[in-house]
Amino acid sequence: MSVLLSVLQLLLLLLLFGHALHCNDAAVLVPISKYPANCIESERMALLDFKKHIQDPSNKLSSWVIGQDCCSWEGVHCDNLTGNILALELKGPDPNSYESYYWDDSNYLQLGGEISPSLLQLQHLNYLDLSCNFFDGTSIPSFISQFKELRYLNLSYSGFQGSIPAGFGNLSSLHTLDLSHNYGGVYVDDPAHQWLSHLSSLQHLVVSGVTFRSNSSSCLFLALNKLPSIKEIRLSQCGLESIPLFIPHLNFSSLSILDLSENYINFSVPSFQFNLKSLQYLDLRVNYFDNIGHDYQWLSNLTSLQHLDMSFVNLGNMSTSLFLALNKLPSINELHLSNCKLEKLPHSIPHLNFSSLSVLDLSYNHINFSGISWLFNIKSLQSLDLSQNELYHPTITVPSPIMYMTSIFIGPNYYKSQPSEISISIPESMGSLCSLQTLDLTSLSINKRLVELEGGFSGCLKNSLTHLHLSSTELKGDIPDWIGEIKNLKLLDLSRNSFSGSVPSSLASLSFLEELLLNDNQLTGTLPKEFGNLAQLVHLDLSYNQLSGAIAEEHFTQLGNLKTLDMSSNSPVFNVSANWVPPFLLNQLRIRSCLVGPEFPTWLQTQHMLKTLDMSQNRISSTVPDWLWNLTTRNLIYLGLSFNQIQGMIPKFLTFTHMEILDLSSNLFSGPLPNLHMKSPTFSSIDLSNNSFSGELLDCWSDSSTLSEINLAYNNISGPIPGSISHLSNLNFLLLNDNKLSGEFPDSLKNCSQLVTLDLRHNNFTGSIPAWIGERLSYLTVLMLKSNAFVNHIPQELSQLQYLQILDLSSNNLSGPIPKSLSNLTAMQMLPDTIGWILLVIQYKDTMLLSFRGRDDEYNQRNIGYLNYIDLSNNELSGNIPEELASLYALQSLNLSGNTLGGEIPNKLGRMKQLQSLDLSRNELSGSIPATLSNLTFLEHFNVSYNNLSGRIPSGNQFNTFNDSSIYIGNHLCGYPLSDNCTKDGGIITEELSDGKDEDDEMLWVYIGSLSGFAVGFWTIWGVLIFKKKWRHAYFHCVDNTYNKIYVFIAVSFARMRIKMMSVNH
Repeated sequence: MSVLLSVLQLLLLLLLFGHALHCNDAAVLVPISKYPANCIESERMALLDFKKHIQDPSNKLSSWVIGQDCCSWEGVHCDNLTGNILALELKGPDPNSYESYYWDDSNYLQLGGEISPSLLQLQHLNYLDLSCNFFDGTSIPSFISQFKELRYLNLSYSGFQGSIPAGFGNLSSLHTLDLSHNYGGVYVDDPAHQWLSHLSSLQHLVVSGVTFRSNSSSCLFLALNKLPSIKEIRLSQCGLESIPLFIPHLNFSSLSILDLSENYINFSVPSFQFNLKSLQYLDLRVNYFDNIGHDYQWLSNLTSLQHLDMSFVNLGNMSTSLFLALNKLPSINELHLSNCKLEKLPHSIPHLNFSSLSVLDLSYNHINFSGISWLFNIKSLQSLDLSQNELYHPTITVPSPIMYMTSIFIGPNYYKSQPSEISISIPESMGSLCSLQTLDLTSLSINKRLVELEGGFSGCLKNSLTHLHLSSTELKGDIPDWIGEIKNLKLLDLSRNSFSGSVPSSLASLSFLEELLLNDNQLTGTLPKEFGNLAQLVHLDLSYNQLSGAIAEEHFTQLGNLKTLDMSSNSPVFNVSANWVPPFLLNQLRIRSCLVGPEFPTWLQTQHMLKTLDMSQNRISSTVPDWLWNLTTRNLIYLGLSFNQIQGMIPKFLTFTHMEILDLSSNLFSGPLPNLHMKSPTFSSIDLSNNSFSGELLDCWSDSSTLSEINLAYNNISGPIPGSISHLSNLNFLLLNDNKLSGEFPDSLKNCSQLVTLDLRHNNFTGSIPAWIGERLSYLTVLMLKSNAFVNHIPQELSQLQYLQILDLSSNNLSGPIPKSLSNLTAMQMLPDTIGWILLVIQYKDTMLLSFRGRDDEYNQRNIGYLNYIDLSNNELSGNIPEELASLYALQSLNLSGNTLGGEIPNKLGRMKQLQSLDLSRNELSGSIPATLSNLTFLEHFNVSYNNLSGRIPSGNQFNTFNDSSIYIGNHLCGYPLSDNCTKDGGIITEELSDGKDEDDEMLWVYIGSLSGFAVGFWTIWGVLIFKKKWRHAYFHCVDNTYNKIYVFIAVSFARMRIKMMSVNH
């Protein structure tokens, strides 16, 4: 009996072993038993030690406690016979999922910290998944290479850094290795890739985003060729510059997936690809192949190919041969040719063979309507994307084969780089598309009232459509009620149109709706309370309308799934009770300009998952509660509280774990600046401007290397700029204007080589402007040093700033000549139609006050990029105005007033055709105003007052519009608008006669009169005193008495003042 029992047990073990062998490669290999064993104590303790070193903000490992069977713990899988731990499955939230995009709570759900080597106690581990977590730049643990039985290893999307351990070559049982998308910087240093060639069991290799530093791609592919079972190779974003054209003894017979996308490959398609008969998936997008568009024979040989992506590869004019080759692929299912510079498609294809093609993406090309008719004969086609082409056909109709499509993307389209005048006529036959789920007509010119399109959305389309994109289609009028009859809609995008009227309550009948986008319209009235019934709603955007009225608790009754609420730039009043607890947990809340204040709403305390919070212009006048600062330090990525009247001080110490943008500008904050601990690896912008902060800038910037913008303008900050600012190697915008900062120009800015805007206006800086600005800050576009105490010359090296568009050095103590080399400022030489690429550099977020066209105006990100501006006024500059400045053809404003410049106004300034403002007042200029200045047809402001100019004022063009005579005062000028019109005896005389004869005659009579008056006065007084002795004695006696009285008055006054000051001091 015992023998029989032993045989049965042996058979059972064999069956279990056979079942394990047939498990999926990626699956956890866990034998099945009716009576599972408990976990082994040493392995339990190893897991508890692992947990001790892990950061777990969401308590994912809460089940990992002493006293419980570790085989029942979250993410732990054991052998049910032996109790050994076989698998750790601790994957975080997928960053590419729909939920991560809208829920935005991935940081909260991610594990972090350190990976303890105590895991080595798990000697039978064959499956380890730590993907989609964040280990904050730590190295990949080298001890992982000691897991001899490991078959599956996934460390993707987990924030690792450093080299792939060479010991990974010991993982000979490994079937799947995924180290992709660790953007902290994982790399391979081994040029021979020996570790890779030793993974003899490897079937799936995913190393996208891993940098192969040696750039020896030949060795890489030779190593891969030694893997006999390899099925999948993903090398996207690996920095590869080439691939071998030939591989001897090709061994890729099992390869079905090859991804080489987003590299720098610039050679021909390798010949070894011709023989990849098993290849089903090929991704070559975003590369630089030289002659890929000349011969597509290699494509025809890939007979098993199902998915091909060649987007962003220049395919030129060879579209006919390309599609003829593709037509030979019987299994092709998805074809992505977006942005390939295709200019036209073949008018027809004989023996059309795309019987399996279901997805075709031809977006972002130059395809016109005449070559696409055959596409609609592909009966298997389900998704077609023709957006961003040149489909300028007057109407679009619906061919019968299109009836089977589930997705259609047409808009927007262009004609000769301009938006096309394509008029979309949606026929009633559209309603018979019973399979259509997604219709995207974004940016096409429908230009009708939506109510007129009801016929095209009738029939069975009302039951099939789930995603409707009509954004930017020039629709107008009311939103009709029939939209609420498309019962299965999950996404409705009517944004960026001209809809007016109220939001219809009929939209609340769309019970499956997840996304509703009505932003950027002209909608008015209140939000229907029926919206509270949209239980599936995740994303609601009503921003940039004219909505008003009350927002009550009833609006959110069943919105338990709501994650994003955007009501920015409306004016509704939030009217909820103080103890209201919302049914939702928001990730994004944007209610800019809504009426919320004067207190912060208490219901925000419940929103601990918030990532984005914009409460700007909410009329809040209280202090920031502690619970809001706690949100700031936990999960918030964006916090905007600008343009309120928030008072009080910011906590002395703030730690930002995930913050990217902090905007507390334009409030009433006071006290010292906080000590900001910026642990967030993505912190990019801090704006505390327009407050009442005081004290010095703290020296706390060493850990802030990711910052791109600092705005502390319009405060009362004093002292020098700290040295730690030198660590801000990615800083683009530094705005410290209108404070009380002092010291010399900080050398610490030398290392801020990415600076685009530097604004230090209205401070107390001293010393010289350093020459290294032109040498080290080569990307500067805006340099503002106005109203400081800088001295000495303007450094010639500033002329090396080829992107400089705004230069303001006014109101300092600068001396010497204006450097002629300023004429080399490249951006100021380029006319507006050629500087578009420079304007991309300027993304100035805030307003900037500039003295332009004779007045102070505010400029913001929409218009400051179009300025070319030089202001050197109110200094002590001398010498002549360099005529070389006339080569700055794009300059719009030149202000040299308030200096001691001499000589004549250069005639060549008349070449500066873009000048709108020219101020040369309060100098020592001489000669006449050049007549060439009348060529400046854009000139709006002109001032040459208080110089030594003479002669006629030019006439014609803009000079005929300058009717303010004060702009010429303090000179010797004549002509309009002065009262002296340069005439004599009713006729116009020349400037030479006016300057010569009249001026000489006037001066002659002045001299004669002065001499006569002096002689008469002198002899009248001194002659009497010489000849009359009594008068002489009386005169000098009077003088002596007057002197004595003055002396006594002064002496007594000083004595009294001294006594008063002594009494005050005592």
